[in-house]
Amino acid sequence: MLRRLAGIVMLGLGLWLGWGALEAILAFTSRGGDLASALFEPPTGIIRVVSTTLMALGGLLVVVQLKSGGTLAAIGSVLFGILGGLMAVSGADSGLWMDEVIFGLAAITLSVLILTLRRA
Repeated sequence: MLRRLAGIVMLGLGLWLGWGALEAILAFTSRGGDLASALFEPPTGIIRVVSTTLMALGGLLVVVQLKSGGTLAAIGSVLFGILGGLMAVSGADSGLWMDEVIFGLAAITLSVLILTLRRA
């Protein structure tokens, strides 16, 4: 039960953070930028999209009790945490990367919970 609840929270977190990534990409492209630039210059866009997709998919797999859900969620969580670290190392203002670090740590904590609890 607790594992499923953690999966639901991971699914919601992945979807919410993914929506934020999509909004940023849409805002960039609506101002005349192209999609490739939004995703790869710098590569934070693609890392954010891939990590949140893995988090949401992993959370969904945990909820429906399929194998590999916890692993996918953990990979996405670690990638999201790395994103914040990369932004910090690049010299970006802390206001830009602090949320990624906090939500990345929260997602990693959820992943540890999912991976350590037994399936019902």
